[in-house]
Amino acid sequence: MGSNNLKSMASIAKERLKRGAYSNAERIKAKNEMNVNSYFVKNFNALQKLNCKAEFKTISNEIDEQFISKVYSILNSSEDVYNPIGRLVDGNVYASLSDVEKQFYVLTLADKYNKIKEEYYATSQKIG
Repeated sequence: MGSNNLKSMASIAKERLKRGAYSNAERIKAKNEMNVNSYFVKNFNALQKLNCKAEFKTISNEIDEQFISKVYSILNSSEDVYNPIGRLVDGNVYASLSDVEKQFYVLTLADKYNKIKEEYYATSQKIG
């Protein structure tokens, strides 16, 4: 029963090809592509007329001694620390960032924290 359905669909497609129903579709496709191209050209011309100033803030991935001492104090703390990344965030820097920059900043802090934590536990196992 499935092969009969496939045969009927194939014969319908063959009839469409014979009648040339696809030539109209090609013209429509070409017209749509031309409209899309002209849309981008118009927007590009509009963007060229804009004068804008972009500001970027650099978030360093380097680990300094102050950061390491903060992480060590968190790891050496006798209390359970549930938000180590939150404790490492610099409030002034965080407040000046955009949403995307804030996400990148937190992810960078988490990466640096994990690197230092791994080194800390590796050296503590060698000593102990």
